[in-house]
Amino acid sequence: MSNNFTYSIGIPIYCAGFTHDDNLILAGGGGAGRSGVKNKICIYRVDQTNKTLTSLVEKILSRDEDAPMSLGVHPKEPALAFGINSAVNRIEAGENENCRVFQYSDDMIESVHNKGTLVSKSQDDYQKVTRFNKDGTKLATGGTDGVVAVLNYPTLTPSKPVTQFKGHEILDLDYSEDGEYLAVVSAKNMWIISAESGLVVETITNPVWNKKKPHEFRICRFGRGPLSHILYTVVNGDKNRKPFVCMWSTTKWTRVRTVPVGPRPITVCSVSDDGKLIAFSSSDLSIRICDAKTLKVLMTLHKAHALPIMSLAFNKDASLLVSGSVDTTCRVIVVPKTFPTNNNFMLLVMALLFVFLAALIQMYQNHQKALL
Repeated sequence: MSNNFTYSIGIPIYCAGFTHDDNLILAGGGGAGRSGVKNKICIYRVDQTNKTLTSLVEKILSRDEDAPMSLGVHPKEPALAFGINSAVNRIEAGENENCRVFQYSDDMIESVHNKGTLVSKSQDDYQKVTRFNKDGTKLATGGTDGVVAVLNYPTLTPSKPVTQFKGHEILDLDYSEDGEYLAVVSAKNMWIISAESGLVVETITNPVWNKKKPHEFRICRFGRGPLSHILYTVVNGDKNRKPFVCMWSTTKWTRVRTVPVGPRPITVCSVSDDGKLIAFSSSDLSIRICDAKTLKVLMTLHKAHALPIMSLAFNKDASLLVSGSVDTTCRVIVVPKTFPTNNNFMLLVMALLFVFLAALIQMYQNHQKALL
């Protein structure tokens, strides 16, 4: 596939996103310690003509703290929210300011707010998910310690009391487009939380297709635009079972469609702003772009990276899809305006027609021989 390229930024990439003017945000690093691998936030301009990235601004973070592990891009302001653990001694003292908000411009990235949302005092727990609602007034975080926090933006004061789902690791969360609901998933449960009351209004447990094949939730994302009434969930089995993408009605919270996508577990997902496309990366390092309405695979890129893919992001008009990996590279994929149609049916028709014509010719030849 010629319409894509890779670019190394020299550090493991855990976060990817786009600014309002379509500049690329990449963040990651080597974490706390003396590995020599920096922790940083970078903003680049994508140069499609020369297939490269041009550095605009970067922020070097403390080497005593963790790398940025999750990213939420504010929908209206030049602001970024990250999950970044504090130094180990502060975590153990219960002073982990894991939720960090930065403002950016053409020549700087500046820290403006820090907030602790995790309950755990273990350095192994971190803020796995960071998500703004559509109007940017609320910021939700999900931690590996099972804590879901909803904060007012920009003050970062609690909007609702912290919810801790004990014994669960929060894998993903997302706001509905109208801001009415917050969907949250762990491996075994999906919770639908009312944004107004903060109460759980629906719980879906143990995704099992039949008693012999248990699966696990991995991702939840609400549809956008004309598909805002749909909630997508990714359900993985073991490495020998195909993953499924499920579409749920947001009025009845019932499953309306289930489609296998790819041969290996899905790890990361991104939905385009217009709601027309949904992209997935898999444990086999492949990337697939699907039609969000039908979940038909429109494009597949095999072996997109050498090591696990940690992030996916469409730009504002879905003309680009970027992936970030711990192999230190990002891949920039130019998304076609139109996708080639599936010709399998036509090939089958042509093959049957060929067989039919061959049979007619054979019958004609046999008839001619009989006349002789």
